[in-house]
Amino acid sequence: MIGKIMGCAVLVLATHITFAQDEFNVEVPKDIIILNSTRDYKLALSTAKKASAALHKKLDLRGLMPNHKIGLSMSKGDCMEDAGGDENGYPCYPARGDGAAINDDYISVEYSNAYKGFANGFYIVVAAITDVKSMDMKNKLAVIRKKYPDAYAKRTYIWRGCMH
Repeated sequence: MIGKIMGCAVLVLATHITFAQDEFNVEVPKDIIILNSTRDYKLALSTAKKASAALHKKLDLRGLMPNHKIGLSMSKGDCMEDAGGDENGYPCYPARGDGAAINDDYISVEYSNAYKGFANGFYIVVAAITDVKSMDMKNKLAVIRKKYPDAYAKRTYIWRGCMH
């Protein structure tokens, strides 16, 4: 009888731990506010710099540089450090927002392949990440459209969980 009780207790505990992990290691729906998309990195970078000045937002390229294999990558040193020193960790591209899945408000150049539902092969100039159809997204988009009337919000899924 004690064996059955212990077995049930272990099963309940294991189920609770699994659910706790599932709540953290998930993809979270987000809206990404996009100013421009192009296959030309130099054009995307130029647009991002101009947008940063016009919208009075920080430009943060996150140390990413063009990479012919995957579109954008961190430096070899940063990739290897992020991958725990594994030399197979380069090139690497951490999509904006992945890990914490937090909302943010700055200008960057990202690569579309990293985002579910986006057409592949484009450098995208991103102005913010917000909750889906939130008032925050609507307000930010309204302000941005005063300078960039073609800006739009596109839904995707951002990873929230461990990145290693």
